Amino acid sequence: MGDEQHPSPEEEGRHHTYETARIPWWLRGIWLGFWVFVAVYFVVNLIPSAKHYF
Repeated sequence: MGDEQHPSPEEEGRHHTYETARIPWWLRGIWLGFWVFVAVYFVVNLIPSAKHYF
C-alpha cells in the first residue's frame, strides 16, 4: 500500500482541464431569433396593454 507513487499535482490535473466546444452558427441563430421574438412580442403586446392597467 505504501509502494504506490503519487503523481504530482500537474500530472493529476491534466485530466481535469475542460475545453469548451464552439456553439454552431445555426444554434446561435435560433437563440438570436428567440430573443428578437421576445423583444417584438414585448413591444407589440405588453406595452400597449399596460395602459389599461396603469
